[in-house]
Amino acid sequence: MKLQLSRRLWVISQVMRQLWFVAAIYCVAGIATALIGILLDPFIPEGLGETIGADSVGSLLSIIASSMLTVLIFSLNTVVQASSAAASSATPRAVGTLLEDRTAQAALSTFLGSFIFSLVGLIALNTSLYGTGGRLVLFIATLAVIVLIIGILLRWINYLGRLGKVSRTIEQVEDQAVTAMRNYRAEPFLGGREFDGRMPGGLQLIDPPETGYLRFVDMAALDAVSRKLDADIYVLERPGAFVAPGRHIAGIRLPQDSKVAGEEVIAEAAGAFTIGHERSYTQDPLYGVTVMSQIALRALSPAVNDPGTAIDVVTHLVRILEAGETPDADREPRYPRIHMPAIAAEEFFDAAFTAIARDGAGMAEVVIHLLHACRALGHTDIPNFSEMSDRFMTLSVARAKETLRFQSDIERIERAAGRVNAASPVTFRKNNPEQ
Repeated sequence: MKLQLSRRLWVISQVMRQLWFVAAIYCVAGIATALIGILLDPFIPEGLGETIGADSVGSLLSIIASSMLTVLIFSLNTVVQASSAAASSATPRAVGTLLEDRTAQAALSTFLGSFIFSLVGLIALNTSLYGTGGRLVLFIATLAVIVLIIGILLRWINYLGRLGKVSRTIEQVEDQAVTAMRNYRAEPFLGGREFDGRMPGGLQLIDPPETGYLRFVDMAALDAVSRKLDADIYVLERPGAFVAPGRHIAGIRLPQDSKVAGEEVIAEAAGAFTIGHERSYTQDPLYGVTVMSQIALRALSPAVNDPGTAIDVVTHLVRILEAGETPDADREPRYPRIHMPAIAAEEFFDAAFTAIARDGAGMAEVVIHLLHACRALGHTDIPNFSEMSDRFMTLSVARAKETLRFQSDIERIERAAGRVNAASPVTFRKNNPEQ
């Protein structure tokens, strides 16, 4: 799982999501093909390339170079327009998810990479290093690239119809959020022990190396520091928190007979915390919930006035919050000397529903669907979700009563809040084989 990555592997995974990464692979493949063609030229029988038609490789590469440049510019314009549409109709926080979409990245990277491949191939052909055998190798590689381009083009054409739509943006955010939530449920303390918030005495506090959002905590690096010092490390801020000078991110508790840790060790511990300008989904399950809630807020704004999208978002939020399975409580932590604070159930409900309940209080259909969602989460076996469900249902009804003026809407909301099953007035009972 991504939670088990070290900082170095996490950085590599972030780099692999960038658009230029696949294009760089194509460039390396083009250079490698040119070198392989030169090396294999003496071993290929003469006349074989002419029989197959390898002399046409130059024309094929010219066609790829000219056409892929046009397709790439068109596709980039499409992605930019889709990003603008997602930022205006959903939320600017969802744009990063769209740019990391695998289909869009595969299409843009393939178009750019095949353009680079064709340029490298044309440069290699214009040298005097190639014989007939080398042209044959380049011809076979070019055919493989053409097949890949055709496959990507078919996927891209089918995908363009949904690119930038609010429904597709919601699906992309949900995929990221569900993955983060499953990882959190599997290891809520990132492999360490639970920190109950009571500060032990004798802590040597660590300041954040810079101001920003805490994006990633390298638990393996912290464990190495704790072993080196024979000390316990208390993480004071979880990924997703905004940190700045004066807001400590961790504390080291050395043995009572030890002196304070040196500056080099403190710097090593601080280096385990990656801080950036934006939050990350990897170790922050609240981020996906927050982004999804912001999409609903944009839909509820007077400029958009789309309560149907807000209702859809509430449904997606239920799926996100109930995702994952609770781990075995008896399982020993992988980093027993690292203490990590938990995320309270109230934080999940607050990130998901507070803003929607506030901005949607004047729409009875949104409030009723919000009550359905809270009730559904209250029936899960997630700790403290039942209590939070009742609390947020009460708050949602109170907000609606303060906002709505039409008595019929208020009565509908009160009936929805009071039913055992708000979707149906019928009460069911479980089958009992003894009856």
